[in-house]
Amino acid sequence: MPEDKSENLMLGAAYLVSELLLSFAIASFVKLLEPSMAIFEIVFYRYLLCLPLLVLYGRWSRGPNFLLINNIHILILRSIFGFMGLSLWFLAIAHIDISLATALSNTMPIFIAILSFLIGKETVGPRRIIAVICGFGGVLVLLLPLDAEVSLLGTLYALSGAFFAGLMFVYIRMLGKSDATISTAIWYNSAGVIFSAVLWAIFPDQAPIPPAEQTGFSTGLILALIGVLASFQQFFLAQSHRYAEASALAPLHYIAIPIGVLVGVVLFNEVITAKFLLGTAVIVGVNYYIFLRERAAARVT
Repeated sequence: MPEDKSENLMLGAAYLVSELLLSFAIASFVKLLEPSMAIFEIVFYRYLLCLPLLVLYGRWSRGPNFLLINNIHILILRSIFGFMGLSLWFLAIAHIDISLATALSNTMPIFIAILSFLIGKETVGPRRIIAVICGFGGVLVLLLPLDAEVSLLGTLYALSGAFFAGLMFVYIRMLGKSDATISTAIWYNSAGVIFSAVLWAIFPDQAPIPPAEQTGFSTGLILALIGVLASFQQFFLAQSHRYAEASALAPLHYIAIPIGVLVGVVLFNEVITAKFLLGTAVIVGVNYYIFLRERAAARVT
């Protein structure tokens, strides 16, 4: 008896929403830790403490071949761009409001549209070009006029993070055709441990933390939670695409904006302005238009 597609879509949507909630829980912990810890130190522990559960699940689901990879070249690119996207996201939320960082991160579909043309050689019509231009217009509404309360560096981190996350998803699509998700996740996080350790040594960011504070139970517990939540976050993301197509799930990513606003206002006393709402609305509207055009193109092909 065939599976009920509506049930699969609902399950996929539930997994994706859970993944988004976990991502903001992690972001909140990062923002709490950042004043006393170097960002790349946090990134290091995020990758390191994420690995045990992934390895256990990989060994259970794939057996002795859980580390087998066919497309090593694409895996390397996915790992590099994924690491850069995550690190820049953490740097962004350390410098600007979570709500603003979330809105700027939603430029990722715009970057994906550009990168799909440049890398994937996909056809981009004049309507898509206009949509991309309008999307960056929404970014300008969000940011201009610049004032002392908005960190230009944090803004650049958020936009750069969205760009590299877009690159990562382009290569994830390619990698998904040849390799198991759990295997690529294990290799990606292992690479992240090495990358972050090197950058932590080069860019320590803050002065050394007093030993008592550095080894405190609360700090260690938060770092452990970040790692465990990151494991489940990646599992939920993979499961969401197992039970529903990416095109069907795409609109749900916009839920990230109200979640980011809620987290920012409730936990960090952020202020939401009319300019923020207008710029965010433009970005979301452009992304939704790009999504509709992609789905229409998929039906034709």
